[in-house]
Amino acid sequence: MARKRIELTDEVENLVDKYMTMNGDKMDLNELTNKALKYYVINHLSPNEIKEAIKQKDIKRSKYVDDILSSSYRDFGGY
Repeated sequence: MARKRIELTDEVENLVDKYMTMNGDKMDLNELTNKALKYYVINHLSPNEIKEAIKQKDIKRSKYVDDILSSSYRDFGGY
């Protein structure tokens, strides 16, 4: 996937620095950003929208749709 450039606000940058320091820098900024964006977007799309967004010719990606949906529902206590 193409790389995208983002700029963190001062507030978000401070929060990221604090989080990464507390967690011993166990993940880099790219990994944290991808996890955070995935969490945010999944929680703002319906299951059908998620399936449609992931559905591509790439079979490897589409076989993980159920894992993504089930993991996002587990975050909310299994609802």
